[in-house]
Amino acid sequence: MEGSAGLAADTRRPLAERDALRATPLASLADRLAAAPRHLDTIVIAIVTTLIYLRVAPENQPYDYFVRLADAMLHGQIHLTEAPSWLNELVPKDGVFYVVYPPVPAVLLMPFVAIFGTEFPQQVASCLFGGIAVGLTWALLGKFALSNSTRLFLTAVFGFGTVFWYVAETGSGWYISHAVAVMFMTGSLNLAFDRRWPWLVGFLLGLAAVSRLPVGLAAPAVLAILLGIGWPLRVPTDRILALRRLVLFGVGIGIPSALYFAYNLVRWGTVTDQGYTLIPGVLEDPIYVDHGILALEYIPRHIYAIFLRSWNFVDEAPFFQPSWWGLSLFMTTPLFLWLARARLRDPRVLFAAIGTALVLIPIVTHGNVGITQFGYRFSLDFQPLLFVVLATVFERGLSRLAVVAGVLAIWINIYALWAISIGFIEY
Repeated sequence: MEGSAGLAADTRRPLAERDALRATPLASLADRLAAAPRHLDTIVIAIVTTLIYLRVAPENQPYDYFVRLADAMLHGQIHLTEAPSWLNELVPKDGVFYVVYPPVPAVLLMPFVAIFGTEFPQQVASCLFGGIAVGLTWALLGKFALSNSTRLFLTAVFGFGTVFWYVAETGSGWYISHAVAVMFMTGSLNLAFDRRWPWLVGFLLGLAAVSRLPVGLAAPAVLAILLGIGWPLRVPTDRILALRRLVLFGVGIGIPSALYFAYNLVRWGTVTDQGYTLIPGVLEDPIYVDHGILALEYIPRHIYAIFLRSWNFVDEAPFFQPSWWGLSLFMTTPLFLWLARARLRDPRVLFAAIGTALVLIPIVTHGNVGITQFGYRFSLDFQPLLFVVLATVFERGLSRLAVVAGVLAIWINIYALWAISIGFIEY
């Protein structure tokens, strides 16, 4: 059988090739973290990541949609009473202005705004949420048969070798939504793999979706993991337990979903989200003018963005210039090339792949590929699922070449953050 034969071949490899990080300082650090009291390791990683994010975060973040919305909510409103010119994605209605984005980031910001006022830097909260997400990723990777060094290495790549770093530390109106969604999605996946608290699995995933709507389409995959469905597909032996988990999961995800429908009803007079189409002039934007907000015709531009979009090249040092249009997923994070080694016979891979495909549907049919951005930021809507797949791949061993790819990913992101900080970036 392919799966067992492949695994047997892996176990015959020299130890150094199967675990390239063994007997390194990283391995020693990883072993100490893994030996820490329960949850302390996750907390330490979250704190350290948050501090690093804060160190490189911008001093000012003018796109503070959610700080303003949080302040409005604290005053019993869901609208803004003024619209600064730089906040160009507000919808005017009856003399007030509505934030088009799903509201969970604003809800999380309410305590901060209540204490520090509307001068609270939105990017600070984004760094905190991003740090928590990376800590939860470390916890999630602990559900797999990984060496401690490989687990820490993958956590570092997640936090510093993907577009998540730039998005979380920038914390703009669009980006903080990604940080929050990733935080809640990793939390949901942690519990789903433990098959614990199914209502909370659904609730956390619902909160992720009411931060970034496409994430909600991962629900069937997360539910399959929660139910422990294997391959080939079959009904779980304990059908009563499976039905109970299904119902509780549905209740959990239904709570934030119902609240969001009610939120839309108050804003737009319908439970569906029509906010983006109501932004003045948006349908005249060259990005959308031919086919509207969503259309199949947009798929090729996303394929290009995901697989082929490269650096701008200029004739003077440092030569390689990030583009606000983005950068291929595999150029931002070369370690994602190892996804090709995944085995679909593994149900964890199968369901993560299904979840990724479902989440991609509204993404690749959207006219905007994510600009302005470094990398392909929409990948964050399914990035936790990609790392589930990578974890299954590296259960078979971490090669030296994979280590090189992961370290290169971190250096690429460091370089990009530096280039952006000095203004060396253009379309």
